[in-house]
Amino acid sequence: MMLPFVTSLLSAWFAWRGRRDASIGWWFVTLAIYIAWCFYHMTSSLNISL
Repeated sequence: MMLPFVTSLLSAWFAWRGRRDASIGWWFVTLAIYIAWCFYHMTSSLNISL
């Protein structure tokens, strides 16, 4: 699950460069990835091998 880290890094990089709109856009992309990830893992069955 590397994608949220990459998008967070892009958001921080754009913030450091002074491009606020791009930074907020990448932050929303990161948020959407986290929401999709949480929805997937909250609704999938938990397969545990004992």
